[in-house]
Amino acid sequence: MKIEDLYIDGFGPFASKQVGPLTGSISVIHGVNEAGKSTLLAFIRMVLFGFPRQNSSTHYPPLAGGRHGGRLSLVDDAGHRYIVERFRGVRGGPVSIMTGDGAPVDQGNLSRLLGGASWDVFKNVFAFSLDELQA
Repeated sequence: MKIEDLYIDGFGPFASKQVGPLTGSISVIHGVNEAGKSTLLAFIRMVLFGFPRQNSSTHYPPLAGGRHGGRLSLVDDAGHRYIVERFRGVRGGPVSIMTGDGAPVDQGNLSRLLGGASWDVFKNVFAFSLDELQA
């Protein structure tokens, strides 16, 4: 799976924010302190795995407006495009998966798109922060 681009409706300081296209085989997000790197990483994780409890330190309410959540555009190993969308809700928020042309896809396909990676594997192998790298 490769993330091609993302759209943040409302998450932390971001509202109506398009990021991408992300090109190349690996994407490194960098910037000055407080630029939003950790917020962007948390957004990707939450769209894929669900939102934490509201009292969590990784809650990131939409400070600039918008609906709390957004979507990722993904490409699987076979080159098929998908859109994974999640907004805050009960039990981490319901996930919606569609093909690139908008046809609904069963939620069970998210695990396939993630290559069966659990939250811990994704967090520690595929999308990690400097703090996690140093731990």
